[in-house]
Amino acid sequence: MDALMPYVAVAPVPPVPSLDLLTYAVPEHLSGTALPGVRVLVPLARRTVTGIVVEEVKAPPEGVSARDLVAVLDEEPIIGRPLLALARWMADYYLTSLAEILSLAVGKGLTTSSRRLVELADAGVARSPAEKRIVAELQRAGKPIETARLARKTGGSFYSTLGHLLARGAVRIHEHLPAPPVRARTERVVRATVVSDAQQIEAALERAPKRRRIYEYLLERPGRQATMAELTEAFGRASDCVAALCDAGLVSVEERETYRSLALVGEAGETVELSEAQALAVGEISESLGRFAPFLLHGVTASGKTEVYLRVIEKVLARGAAALVLVPEISLTHQVVARLVGRFGPTVAVLHSDLTPRERWDEWRRTARGEARIVVGARSAVLAPIDNLGLVIVDEEHDGAYKQGEGPRYHGRDVAVLRARLAECPVVLGSATPSAESFFNATSSTDRRYRYLELPERVTEHPLPAVEVVDLRGRDIAARGGLSEHLATLLERNFQAGGQSLLFINRRGYAAGLQCYECGDIVECRSCSVSMTLHRQERRLRCHHCNASRPVPERCPACARDALVTQGIGTERLEASVRALLPSARVARLDRDVASRRGRAVEVLAAWRSGRIDVLVGTQMITKGHDVAGVSLVGVVLADLSLGLPDFRAAERTFQLLSQVAGRAGRGAMRGRVVVQTYRPDHFAVAAAVRHDYRAFAERELAERADLGYPPHTRMALVRIEGRRHADVVEVARLAARAATRVAKADPRLIVRGPAPSPIERLKGRTRYQIQLRAPTSRLVRHAAAACRHAAAGRARRDGVRLILDIDPVDVL
Repeated sequence: MDALMPYVAVAPVPPVPSLDLLTYAVPEHLSGTALPGVRVLVPLARRTVTGIVVEEVKAPPEGVSARDLVAVLDEEPIIGRPLLALARWMADYYLTSLAEILSLAVGKGLTTSSRRLVELADAGVARSPAEKRIVAELQRAGKPIETARLARKTGGSFYSTLGHLLARGAVRIHEHLPAPPVRARTERVVRATVVSDAQQIEAALERAPKRRRIYEYLLERPGRQATMAELTEAFGRASDCVAALCDAGLVSVEERETYRSLALVGEAGETVELSEAQALAVGEISESLGRFAPFLLHGVTASGKTEVYLRVIEKVLARGAAALVLVPEISLTHQVVARLVGRFGPTVAVLHSDLTPRERWDEWRRTARGEARIVVGARSAVLAPIDNLGLVIVDEEHDGAYKQGEGPRYHGRDVAVLRARLAECPVVLGSATPSAESFFNATSSTDRRYRYLELPERVTEHPLPAVEVVDLRGRDIAARGGLSEHLATLLERNFQAGGQSLLFINRRGYAAGLQCYECGDIVECRSCSVSMTLHRQERRLRCHHCNASRPVPERCPACARDALVTQGIGTERLEASVRALLPSARVARLDRDVASRRGRAVEVLAAWRSGRIDVLVGTQMITKGHDVAGVSLVGVVLADLSLGLPDFRAAERTFQLLSQVAGRAGRGAMRGRVVVQTYRPDHFAVAAAVRHDYRAFAERELAERADLGYPPHTRMALVRIEGRRHADVVEVARLAARAATRVAKADPRLIVRGPAPSPIERLKGRTRYQIQLRAPTSRLVRHAAAACRHAAAGRARRDGVRLILDIDPVDVL
């Protein structure tokens, strides 16, 4: 190998366990093409896989012989240098591999890997039973089979047996490398050239009337050009004529990349006059354009936060820059996109996981090429390939959906702040119920990091809705199907008056579970230490953690008595109660079960906004950002469901849910009314939500967390240990905890709690333990978490135990 040959560091995508960056040599015929950010094909073990070039390196690690790149897939980088820098920071901060982060950015459909196929050559030389099993499976298939699939089907010492068959010529192995599923789509564009020689033109068009019509048609078109599809539509078969015109020098033909349209629909919005508070917010943010400045925009529900976003985006576009708008849920993108398209036209791109790989690729390319200057999306859109970023907006910044639950456990809001810092632009975090962390960062007298902007009043003449509390103590609300007498009466009156009603309960299914009133046994999931939820429509019990299901038993599985009764209520039962109460009303339900069908959530919300639904029953999906003028009654069926969770954020989540759902009422002509049913009316989170008093809640919540040493006064990490065998999990947890304790002895500011069983100790058939780490700085917490991994990773790999590091967790269950 040439000693002067350049080398590159490549991150394989999808990532390979225990590997991050690998060094490859760039052969001479690929010199100058393996730029940082392009996709490449590289050899890895016995396969060819896709990777992203991260950087050029001087030489491979000592003792390593670098293999050559196989191919470069892109003419230009699909991951720019600013995005590579952001990915590096994420990998370092969240203690994950760069390959994990880049896989998240690239998404599905843009990668490929080779498959090793086994083909039968001579069945007669198989000798042992293991060899004959392999040959029989190949004969049964009648075609080559992928090695991994063949190994699963035949079992035993597959690879050594396969080696014997190869040596005797019984089978052949060859590699198949499919193209990436998603590729750029192109169209042929025909352009008339400028020809001054009239004789040349006449010679080419003489006695060719169709050719003449096509040429004259092109001359009249904007830019003197048209696509082949347009020419075919106008003139029928046109390829022969175009070829002749091209030979005569009258036209040129080129391939141009084209995109699949998402057919985004705009929502016409009337021009509104800004309130004093809105104008102040727009002014302060606009003055910061061109430099990093984080803002917390705290506005009550219906205070006009979206209009503030739109006005600032308008100024950003006028400067020639681009804007990134993040929303917590895919269902919310449609409403935000409609407002943006209605205001700014087709310059909007959408990025979220509900798009097909082809749709996502086209939106990605439009963004990377600057053809889309406003990008809207859920959490992963924070990695959109935006050049010249001028503004980042994180709407509903408090929402836990911004935290990734699997894979690289990053927080979209926090990464958005860092992205704005790298791009030197403002970032606006908007919410009616800011997270404790953001409120602390904006108001702390000792550590203020954000600028605080407040929209204290609704922009319409409609006040915040009146809130009534129904004290459920001493009542069996489940026996009434979730509706107290007072709430049922108000539902009837509101329906008769033509108003829409919203009923919220944060539990899907018909009932929380089944319990035997003879022996007391609760029907639990066999794989998780939780009760199974009754889904009456499908007549099954379902686990909401692992999705396992079973038929509803007729008798108690423990004592065999006919004594099973339902416990608690969910959205299905609440929906049934409303239908029984209001048989002529149009009733719908929106929860994860409904939204799991592609496009169904959008359909329900569209019908809700257009007034075709009288009563909507749902989980927290219906509490977020939906602006429906006809909603005049909101009922919170069980306000304290989340208060019982063993999580230091339980009170904060309860306050946010109650405030957000209450804010859906009274946005139109009818006065809003909210009914909160609760068994804990005196809890400070419930009481503050009833009064619409965010500041009172936040001050008490922050004081209690300061006393207990929880974020935002400290930084936190969770080390989670999961495995099939309890003894293996406990041993790995002990090794990790010892490493954390050694760090704590060196720096007593670190607090180590555990190892201890997780609140949900068994999940998806795996035992779960966790170690909680807290310290004044994220550096110390991450150092301790890394020490846990270093000490226990070897044993964890050997015993098949997962060791998960969660930096800044939002869920400790």
